[in-house]
Formats: sequence, structure tokens, C-alpha cells
Amino acid sequence: MNKTTKGSLAAGAAAVLLLGGAGSLAYWTDNATVDGTSITSGYMKLTDPDCGDGWLLEGVAYTDQLLVPGDTLTKSCTFVLNAEGDNLLADIDVDAGDELTGDQALLDELVPDAAYTVNGGTVGTTDVAVANADVIGVDLEIDWPYGVEDNDSNVDGGGLTATLDQIVFTVTQSNSTGNN
Repeated sequence: MNKTTKGSLAAGAAAVLLLGGAGSLAYWTDNATVDGTSITSGYMKLTDPDCGDGWLLEGVAYTDQLLVPGDTLTKSCTFVLNAEGDNLLADIDVDAGDELTGDQALLDELVPDAAYTVNGGTVGTTDVAVANADVIGVDLEIDWPYGVEDNDSNVDGGGLTATLDQIVFTVTQSNSTGNN
């Protein structure tokens, strides 16, 4: 037999062996049972705010004084956190953006801001450790910065208005541990 014929026969025999074994794949498998458990959810709620003195203009009760650049309105509020759960972290936020309405020339110059405390200690805005009965404080500020040359709000007769309606204070449970 020549080499070509022998090679063809060997290739054909290998193909028959491979096809014959294609239907038989062996492997082992097993399983075990792990005991389950029951879970109960916690919760996180804020009490109604206590905002004490209302709005202040440079430390004095604000009633109807006319504001000028350089003025700052402030309001301090506290909330009690009613929560159950372990490892609670929260993101804290105040949104006055959509609630500040009025003459656009004045709105463009006002800067809303807030600072936060938990049980009297200053905290940031993300991943704040909180627990049941914590007192969360928010110091709101509406600043009209001085020193920005923008005469759009400097109109004859004044009278531009802005209304600060309902301010939304939010505490949102966060999860910085990476567990989903």
C-alpha cells in the first residue's frame, strides 16, 4: 500500500472512532441542601420638621425687607429619624431648585445651599451613618452674592420677586458597601 492510501485509511478510522464516541460524554454531579432563613425589612422615615424661628435675614427675622446683593436668607430645621435596620447609611439632600419661582432676572442671581448635621455633628451629603432617633439638622441658605456685575436685576422701581415654596428635604438609604 502506498503512503497516501495508508493515510486515508488512518484518517477514516480516526473519524469512525471519533463519531462513535461522540454520543458518550461522562461526568459526575451531586447536590447538597443549605438551610434557609426568614428575613424582615426595616424602614426609614422622617418626622415633621421643626424649623423654629422661620427665615432670617442676616440673623434678624425676615418679614418683608427688600433684599440687595450681599444678603443671605437662612432657615434651620431639625428632623428626627425614625428607622429600624442595621448598617444604615443615607444620602442627605435639599432641593429648592424647582420650588424657587418668580422673576428670572432675580432667580438667576440667587444661590440655594444647605449644610447638614447628625446629632449636632457636621456631616457630608453621602454615605452618612444614621440610626433610629438621630436628630438630623439642615441649615438652609438662599444667598444673593455680592460682587457679581449683573445688572439684569437692577431695574427701575425694583419690585422683582422670587417665591420660595415647599422645600423638599430627602434622606435616601445608600449602600456604599457594594452589596446589592
